[in-house]
Amino acid sequence: MLPKYEKIKQDIILAIESGEFAPGDRIYSEGDLKKKYSVSNTTVVKALNDLVNDGYLIRRQGEGTFVRKNLKHRKVLFSELAPLVSIANENTKKSVEKTVTIIAETIQDETISLALGDSKGAEGVIKISQIALVNEKPWKIQNRYVLSNRLNQAALQRLEQGASLSKELDLGVNMTSLPMKMFVNLITVTKDSEIVEPLNKIHHQFDFKEELALFEITKTTYEQTGEPVEYSRSFIHPDYYSIEITAD
Repeated sequence: MLPKYEKIKQDIILAIESGEFAPGDRIYSEGDLKKKYSVSNTTVVKALNDLVNDGYLIRRQGEGTFVRKNLKHRKVLFSELAPLVSIANENTKKSVEKTVTIIAETIQDETISLALGDSKGAEGVIKISQIALVNEKPWKIQNRYVLSNRLNQAALQRLEQGASLSKELDLGVNMTSLPMKMFVNLITVTKDSEIVEPLNKIHHQFDFKEELALFEITKTTYEQTGEPVEYSRSFIHPDYYSIEITAD
């Protein structure tokens, strides 16, 4: 049987997701919830505070509790558009896209190890650096990470020769079809930044003079069991990326 505060939370979430409460609407007061569920004020406050922390609600002193006015916990269609612009279009030539794997190596990184599900953060992490190009011009640097116990040395060699990470992990599905969480930021880098250093290994550079704003995309991909399988950081030239979000 669910604790009473969990029952309150689930009922409020259902009311939000069913449209009974729209973004910006004021929901039940603490007094209303106490009477409805025959619980203490402590139980009500815990339920409401949990929903605030989970991003469903916002509380305003002296005014009440309201449904958040943002896209969190709404059903959306998310589309990444990349490369957004092909250099080939400027020359009316057919574009040629390819990905070059620079290196697959084992490193120690406690933060990434924890993000990949190692409870102690001590497991080694395999870092796979890749460069995506259109007509030999780079548009994305991607650093992909998996726990070292998931791949052997032979798999690393195959990855450096262009093998699919999804196949080497024996996931049975393409990794893009798995659940994931993604965060997008805009950062500024210079030519000597370690972020763009992998480009030197293939003697390419992003097209910029002194500084360049890049999209930084951090992504965690999960197996259907909920276990994290891959963590990645991508850096994308702004001419080649956009996001389209459609909400219901």
